[in-house]
Amino acid sequence: MNALIIANGTLPSKNMVKKFVSSADVIICADGGANAARKFNITPDIILGDFDSITTATKKYFKTVPQLFIANQNSTDLEKAICYCIVKKIPSATIIGATGNRIDHSTGSLGCFKKFGHLIEMKIIDTVGELTLIRKKVTIKTKRKEKISLIPLERCEGISTRNLKYALKNESLELGIREGISNESTANSIAVSVKKGMLLLYRIHTES
Repeated sequence: MNALIIANGTLPSKNMVKKFVSSADVIICADGGANAARKFNITPDIILGDFDSITTATKKYFKTVPQLFIANQNSTDLEKAICYCIVKKIPSATIIGATGNRIDHSTGSLGCFKKFGHLIEMKIIDTVGELTLIRKKVTIKTKRKEKISLIPLERCEGISTRNLKYALKNESLELGIREGISNESTANSIAVSVKKGMLLLYRIHTES
């Protein structure tokens, strides 16, 4: 079972959004994400958050959709949506609208991997690519010369890669010390493993 979470940021293309909607078992709008859902003609299964971003017109438009007010100011609306999935025992979530013009919001969205990555499988999709958490080891199909970035949320140790142009062999990455931005696939699949630390993998969309 997979949830589609629509947050209040910039959404990818309509074609991509349509694909995510068709493959979702449940659609959750995080507050102002409902405004985007209305624009894209998407009817969510639930709207939740502190409702400081959803417009009055959107609330009325979705009057038949359950709307769950959560006042907790110690969590973002995206975090509230992820927690809802965890409580409902939904094992995976595709998240769109998690990034945008504000770097503080985007940074908070990345932090969700550290807060909840051990409890739910997440994928953040932006207008350019997709971001996932590497759980010890991952092997993915790629295209040659596909751009791949490795983003450490903390000091990550024992990183090894296969079929990346700039190979790592039991090495470390750490924000502000050494990052793994804009590497490149050299084959039709790559593998990345990490022994310690939370490491994200970002890959550029190969289709719209």
